[in-house]
Parts: sequence; C-alpha cells; structure tokens
Amino acid sequence: MKKLSIAVVLVTCIFSLSLFAAAQGEMPVTSDSMELTPATYSWTAGGMGGGWYTQAGGMSAIVKNNVPEITIKVIPGGGTVNPAKLNAGQDDFGWGVGYVDKAAFNGTAPLFEQKHPNIRGLAGNFSVDFYHFLAAESTGITTIDELVEKVKAGEKINLAGPMVGTSERALTSFLFDYYGISYEQIEKNGGRVIYAAYGDMVNLYKDRHVDYVIACLGLPGSAITEMCISRDSILLEASDKLVKYSAETYGTVAFDTGLNKIPAGTYKGIDSDTQAIGHSTEIIAKVDLPEIVAYNFVKTLMENIDEVKSLNPSFQKYFSKEVAPNTMVPLHPGAERYYREVGIIE
Repeated sequence: MKKLSIAVVLVTCIFSLSLFAAAQGEMPVTSDSMELTPATYSWTAGGMGGGWYTQAGGMSAIVKNNVPEITIKVIPGGGTVNPAKLNAGQDDFGWGVGYVDKAAFNGTAPLFEQKHPNIRGLAGNFSVDFYHFLAAESTGITTIDELVEKVKAGEKINLAGPMVGTSERALTSFLFDYYGISYEQIEKNGGRVIYAAYGDMVNLYKDRHVDYVIACLGLPGSAITEMCISRDSILLEASDKLVKYSAETYGTVAFDTGLNKIPAGTYKGIDSDTQAIGHSTEIIAKVDLPEIVAYNFVKTLMENIDEVKSLNPSFQKYFSKEVAPNTMVPLHPGAERYYREVGIIE
C-alpha cells in the first residue's frame, strides 16, 4: 500500500511539473504538438503519370527523406474532385486549383452545389495557368471586351470552347455572365460553339472551322503554339476591371501580383505582353490532418524550396516562401503555425 501511495505521489509530481513547464512555454501540452509517430497518408493528385501526379511524388519523396515518420502515397485525382475527396475525409493531402478550391469551400454553383468546409490550405501559388482567348488576326479585334461587343451586337462568330463539366468551362461562363452574355447567346446569334478537347481545338482552328478559341493552359500551351503557327493570331487582352473582378469574386490571380501577363514572344507573332486571367495551383488538406503532420510537411517544403522548385519550370517562376501562405481556402493550423514561426505571416 505504501509503494502504491509513493507511485501516486510521483505521478502527480511529474504531471504538475509538466503543466508548469508548458505554462513557461518549454513543453507543448497538446497531442498534435507531441513527437511524430510513423504513419502513411494519401495525396490525391491528377491523372497517373501527369504533371500533378509526378510533382506530388517528388514532394512526397522530399518529405520522406527529411521526415521519415511521414509516408505519403500519391493516388490519381483531379482539380474538381480533390476538394470533395478531402472534405469527405477520403484523402489527407491534395493538389488544388485556387479558384476551384474557393468555389468548393463556399459552395459556388455550378461547380459545387454545397459548401465543402472541411478543406484547408498548406501552400499556394506553385504555378499559374492562363485563360487564352485566341482570335484569328483577320477578326480585327485585340481585346475580350471587343469580342463581347460582337456577341452583344448579334454578330455570328464560330468559337471552340472548353468541354462541358470542366472548371475552365465554369469560369469562362462566369466571366461571360459578368459581361451579360453567354455561350448560348453566341449560338442564338446564328454562330457556332464547339466544346472540344485541346487537341481537337487545334484542328478546328487550323482548318478554319472556328476563328476564336478559349483554352486554359500553362505557358507555353502546346495547343496555342500550334494554332499560332498555323494562322496569324492575336491573344485577346483582359481589361483591368475584368482581372480585378475575377480575382475578387472567384479567387483567380490577383491584379496587384503582376503575374497576369502572358509574356511577349511566348507564341509566334505575338510580340507584346498580353494581360490575361490566371488561376494558381496549391496544396490543400483535410481539416483534421494532424497539426504536427501539416506543420512538418510545410516546414520541409519551405526548408528545401530549391529542390521543390526544381520539380517544374513553372515553380521556378511563381513559387516562393513569400507567396506560399496565399491559399484560396483558410490555412491549416499546422501550416499557419510554421508560417508565423518564421515570420512569413504575422
């Protein structure tokens, strides 16, 4: 009985000392802050063998090499399905498209019919994909506003646009809504809209079945490259108002970042910078990913950022420690903790 009493006293003392140390900031008290334990997590990326899939694999290896307790298995996914999978807790990490993630979080139709509140941001602005509004030079226009005026005036135009059900189709429909027009109005005017994959767009444009193309691609987009070689072409410029509206409303790349430019010379015959709508890519997570795991994941990527940036040329141009916290959904507490610790955010 005496031994039991001594044991109780010792446990009580140790617990009291632990609380005192925690109060002094010397020892964390939450389980999330304790030492990592080995576990395997899943990362929903893109199609197997595609850019997102291989880049996720590269980052997972960087994390594993530096934090052996964290093993990440990469699985196929996609920009519109990843937020839903994370929200449902099916996977732990995911690639995301900034504006799509924001639409998922807020429940913005037609992309999402309900809110997905259980997703959080880890790191953003890895790369930027641009909405190319391409026109044959013979159309005589240079801006998206002028294209809109043609539609409003009832002119017949033939256009190849993104496939129904894609995030690109949804966002361009939103942009048309801003102007008070629609794909359907083009058809009502007697024009033609062909919803096509990028490869098919090339042939439609080269063979002059369409004079306008809308496609969302990273730079340089191979489909746009082919089109510009086949015909004298112009990239239609987005106005300041459109870029600002899209960024504020839907979460596309902000105007004041200065990143909304397709540089001169990217495509044959286009010799000046073209302002465009762009969306960024980001890494998101399920809300209940352990804080210590999110913290170590982000910390490892930031402390090995040169290795991360070597995974894709676009990362070299756009991704940095300074822009990483700018995700389109709220930061995960573990990510926020790291960014605050190192002074990237206040």
